[in-house]
Amino acid sequence: MPVSESNRFGLGRVTELDRKLAATEIEHARSTGQYDGEEAARRLARVRLATTHAALRVAVVGRAEAVVPPVLEAAPRIAGALWAFVSVTNFVIWLFIGLIGGQWDPLWLIWVVLGGGVLVAGVWKARDWDRRMRVSAGDTP
Repeated sequence: MPVSESNRFGLGRVTELDRKLAATEIEHARSTGQYDGEEAARRLARVRLATTHAALRVAVVGRAEAVVPPVLEAAPRIAGALWAFVSVTNFVIWLFIGLIGGQWDPLWLIWVVLGGGVLVAGVWKARDWDRRMRVSAGDTP
């Protein structure tokens, strides 16, 4: 889905660049025979009227159920980055406690790292499950 680099997650207002990228994608699909002239004109009209990124994606993709929410696509990366930050912070604290106090208890360090890893894996699985459901819904007539 075409989205400008400054607005990678599809949040915020639709810019002219976003509209041009969507129109280019529709024109490319028309030139390869995916759309006839009438369908391409209808989609281009939707692109001109789109005020949100969801409406823009519907204009290009053609059906609302095929549009993946941008937050769902970004969630695994955000969760992974947050987990990595918390794990590194926890490791640094554990290291300072060990160096200063001499208490090298690894159990609480492991619980935070493994527990966060399980949560991040769950977020990745939820996104993959959503993708599979959208693909299987698109296969049925």
